[in-house]
Amino acid sequence: MKYQIKRLLWGVMLSILFGSFTFGASVFAIEESQQSQFTAPILVANTSFLNVRTGPGIQYTTLVTIVGGTELPVLGVARDRVWYQVSTIVGVGWVNVQFTLPRGDFTNVPFAQEPTSAPMEFDTLMAQTAQGDATGTVNFSSGLEWGISVVVGHPFRSNPALGAGSSGTIGATPDRIYIVYEAISAEGTTWYRIDDPTFGIGWVESGKVAFRPFACELSAVVFTASAAPGAGPDGSGSLTGEVRVNQGAEAYLLDARNEQFKVSLLDGSTGWVPSSVAAVRGDVFSNYCASGGSIVANASTTTTNGTTATGTTSTQPRFAGPRAVINTGFLNLRSGPGAQYSVVTTLAGGTEVPLIGVANDGVWYLVQGTFGRAWLNSEFVLFRGDGSRLPIIRDFSGSVFSAPVAVITNAVTLYASPNVGANVIGAVSGPAEASIVARTSNSTWVQISTSIGFGWVQVTSITLQGDTSLIPVVNG
Repeated sequence: MKYQIKRLLWGVMLSILFGSFTFGASVFAIEESQQSQFTAPILVANTSFLNVRTGPGIQYTTLVTIVGGTELPVLGVARDRVWYQVSTIVGVGWVNVQFTLPRGDFTNVPFAQEPTSAPMEFDTLMAQTAQGDATGTVNFSSGLEWGISVVVGHPFRSNPALGAGSSGTIGATPDRIYIVYEAISAEGTTWYRIDDPTFGIGWVESGKVAFRPFACELSAVVFTASAAPGAGPDGSGSLTGEVRVNQGAEAYLLDARNEQFKVSLLDGSTGWVPSSVAAVRGDVFSNYCASGGSIVANASTTTTNGTTATGTTSTQPRFAGPRAVINTGFLNLRSGPGAQYSVVTTLAGGTEVPLIGVANDGVWYLVQGTFGRAWLNSEFVLFRGDGSRLPIIRDFSGSVFSAPVAVITNAVTLYASPNVGANVIGAVSGPAEASIVARTSNSTWVQISTSIGFGWVQVTSITLQGDTSLIPVVNG
């Protein structure tokens, strides 16, 4: 009996003991889950260098410049949900979320009180952002690439220094936009490395150049008068009159309605201006557009007077902007935004194409490739990059497909199968048209419907019309 009581007591003690361990582990798991749940979200700098500013906008001064990969705890967000208040090693500042990677839950991030600041002239703004909020990089995350043109003739330097050797004087180049391969701050100014067809690779001074849109696929506008972009008729502009754009400045044209233009400035900010103060710019030559956007710059190290300075490389990747990845086995790209339009090409799954516009319905997207321009249905793709600034395409030309037919000019022989050794069904004389019901996988034979029945003919003996992609493929 005493032995049974002892065993019972030991059982109770062990149950209590293991129960407390289990309970303790559960509490620890809950606490760990709560800590994970309430961890402050962070923004990770997603560019070589990122300017943290004293306020939510590029019109504010730079508080500190951080390197790519720096993690910034989030304290608050501006009303536009573009600029976030963050904590840095030198105090509280603001960053543009477009140049970061968000990590964590942003659901409970509060709106932060925004400091006030007088509007800044666009010329001053460009001087401060000559290296960009992605310092030394003109290929902003919006995908709307920018380059520079020389506006004041000056010595074309071999190194980024006023005392460096010069291969000659580079004149104003309004008819050419250069790719910026590198940007370096030295001797109180910013220097840009470019490739000139006359002088080769060298350096130009920031105060004697102007940033301009490449506008390879989209249109650019030139301001014919000073203007302050605002939120616009649909409220989509990120600017509300705080930045004044001077006459002669340029921007990307994103949309047009009610006699207003929606434009995108160098820093990626957008706004609407009256169409009377901006004119669509004509074509301007650039190696970037001529290459199809495939030119990529390499980082370089420059030595000047015994001092080595490593510049920030500005690459121009082919798919720098928003793009779509085909998310089905094969996808037909069409000549217009709808299934009723003819097929331009068919792309295999995994193919990546750049987006250059969107239809009013928000379903069909205009893309660019070696096939030219074509439309794809967004239901069959995965999106990459920031497509919020894609222009809405309202005017387009596309051909509505027609049923594929075979035009018979001369007499053709109909075979029972796609083989010249097969039984002959008969002959059909021209001129005539016949519906196509099938084709071989190599498209050398088609099966047609005629007055004497179905039969196979060689494609070389007829003329095909209509959307041939609609013809079903059969083995043969």
